[in-house]
Amino acid sequence: MDNQNENELFNLVTEINEITYSMNARLIKEYRSLLNEDLSSKQIILMDLVKKESRLSISQLAELMNVTSSAVSQIVSKLEREKYLLRTINPNNRREIIVQLDERGHHYYSKEEEINKEIVNRFYSRLKMEEVIQLRDILVKLNNVVEEELSREEMRGE
Repeated sequence: MDNQNENELFNLVTEINEITYSMNARLIKEYRSLLNEDLSSKQIILMDLVKKESRLSISQLAELMNVTSSAVSQIVSKLEREKYLLRTINPNNRREIIVQLDERGHHYYSKEEEINKEIVNRFYSRLKMEEVIQLRDILVKLNNVVEEELSREEMRGE
């Protein structure tokens, strides 16, 4: 790629990133208050992982978050006290603690789904279906490129 094309690509990607950041920041500002929860980003990441898998052990969470089991236990303890998460002992391995969403955790994600539906109805519905499909396909393609490249680097030990 020559310098002119490289600069043009860089400028386009910079513009895309700024637009995406600005849009997401406005949506978060508009809708975060509706969730009315006082959760840190680490707590939300941990809860997102639990929601996605429905149940995870403390050690699995630690591995996924790239932190110690002790750090995960501290976050889980606070979220358990506030009824976002529930800890139970794995009956098949009594030394393993399983984490699942609790009452407030389920409520949080129900509310989040309502907000996402409102965002779709309010904003995405103003695009043509083909445009939404095209946007999704481009993002999937870019995500695959990133994953392939990073996997290649990991295999080379970089």
